[in-house]
Amino acid sequence: MGAIQHDVKLRRILRGEDRWCDGSPSDQATSYFLSEMLDEVVTRIRRGNRALARPVDLLISMSGFSPLTTILAYELIRPTRLLVIYSAQADASIDFIGKHVVGGGRLRYQDFMHRPVQPTDPQGVYREVKDVLARYETPDRRKPSAIIDITGGKKVMSAAAALAAWQLNLDLCYLDGEYDPEFRRVVPGDERPLLLANPTALFGEQEMAAALETFRSGAFDSAHAQYSELCEQIAEPARARFMRSVSALYRAWCDLNLSALPACIRAVDAAQQAAERELTQQTSKTVADQLNFLRTLTTEPPSPAALLVSFFVLGKHYRKIGRQDFAALLFYRTIEGCLARRLELISPGFTCKNPDYSLLGNLDAVTCGYQQALEVTGGRASNELPSSISLIQSATLLYSLNDEFVTRAKLNTPSAIANLRDLAEIRNNSVLAHGYRTITPEQSERLRGRAEHLLSTFWQLHGSDTNVRILCDRLQFILKDR
Repeated sequence: MGAIQHDVKLRRILRGEDRWCDGSPSDQATSYFLSEMLDEVVTRIRRGNRALARPVDLLISMSGFSPLTTILAYELIRPTRLLVIYSAQADASIDFIGKHVVGGGRLRYQDFMHRPVQPTDPQGVYREVKDVLARYETPDRRKPSAIIDITGGKKVMSAAAALAAWQLNLDLCYLDGEYDPEFRRVVPGDERPLLLANPTALFGEQEMAAALETFRSGAFDSAHAQYSELCEQIAEPARARFMRSVSALYRAWCDLNLSALPACIRAVDAAQQAAERELTQQTSKTVADQLNFLRTLTTEPPSPAALLVSFFVLGKHYRKIGRQDFAALLFYRTIEGCLARRLELISPGFTCKNPDYSLLGNLDAVTCGYQQALEVTGGRASNELPSSISLIQSATLLYSLNDEFVTRAKLNTPSAIANLRDLAEIRNNSVLAHGYRTITPEQSERLRGRAEHLLSTFWQLHGSDTNVRILCDRLQFILKDR
């Protein structure tokens, strides 16, 4: 008998014009479909849907007065276990379902479960789903692969099941088709299974928001891992790919891993172009400015001025996320770099690591001037010039030379050098230097203010026409993913 003849007979049975077995016309029609039509329908649908071939540990099916949707979902998915959640008034369907799915090469009795719920209690559906997932969790805490069938049952049950799927990261199944008023449901055999990924996996907004919070906290390794997962899950991954590449870039930047920057820059550049429609003009401009700046750190050797700006920008980043010790260290490096670099620039060939003081002038005069500067600024007396030059020694040398930098930076008084020495001690006593003290927000702010002032002075003498304060503001890490 062909499909058309089966449909005609099914309708006659439903109207009471024909008999198939004992029971009401509705029960007879169900029995006829299961006995005479189901195998052909399942074979046809499975042949055209490769997604139905993947193994599923657990099918959780909502069931109402008709058992057909649950039975058909079971036959199409063929899970290892089946849980039927049904309204208490529809318990007659459970016998029908059980007779079909248990035995005969299908389920074992212990693998067929059924739980009644109050349709108006969404928590009931959620509890049953969560409990069965926990029951079959493996020793290494891997949850079973599960699908929730939301076709049957009352609408409120389907809604609750969909919410449970969202919360528990489960896929959904829905048997779609044309509604038939005579059957009061989809015509048996005309169902089209829709396998829907979890809404989080499809759209990812909730997970994207969680990843963004991780990103904002400065945990760029973790953010990169979260965005990598989203890239594999969501339907439109362009924004996740962009944020993944930015996470890798910021991680390399924070680590001052200069060798990793070129590959990171290329990755961000490509991802930004792909996600262009989803990004605001402000985000696009900020990232473009960052890429242009970071390219100056990829030369060999990297631009010393760019390194100083980078120290300061990273210091502001760490201060913003509450890492005051890291911020203080980077502000200290900014101050130290400005002073050391100025010494090296005014006397070509001079280096602070291995100084040749004759390049600064007459050696006796340099020594005498340095010793006098130590005396008036409260420094520790020394008969010799330092073999390698620290932050305070750089400032003292520039003071003794009456250099233009110290004049512009207002370091040309004994009290200014003494104040700088006090600031240096804050960093030196911290846990990331030589001491055990924690940097307070007030102390890191003092270091930030002095670092910004000296960096601005250095930039006026040796930088570009760009206002360095504006440049540093433009280079602040993005906090939005659009």
